[in-house]
Amino acid sequence: MTTNKSQFTLTTQWIIPDEKKSEVEAFFAEHEVWMRETHNLSGNDEPRIVDYSVSKAPHYIDNDLEKGPSGKIIYSLHEVYVTDQGAMKHFELWQSHPAAEKMAGMAEYQTDMSFNAEVIASMES
Repeated sequence: MTTNKSQFTLTTQWIIPDEKKSEVEAFFAEHEVWMRETHNLSGNDEPRIVDYSVSKAPHYIDNDLEKGPSGKIIYSLHEVYVTDQGAMKHFELWQSHPAAEKMAGMAEYQTDMSFNAEVIASMES
């Protein structure tokens, strides 16, 4: 499925120290399994998801490539839902998952989050 205008996103970013890389990536592997088990790519049952991805990139000192990496990693979680109710159902389901505490433990590294952000531009109409 492709992201369309008037769908809704959930995006979160963290800047994590490199020494926590294996712990964080184990969490995202667990989160991916949970997403596959609980989210729907078709039908009408929420949460109906269009796209899910987790990406990582080096964090650069002062956002300057010439200064080099800071020794931290930027992780970005991006989810796209068909309706605004999708993310609401996502959070409802997530509260009972054991890994929710692991995500709470990453809060000190979270830099940004947008919840139910409406898609206003996309490659599709």
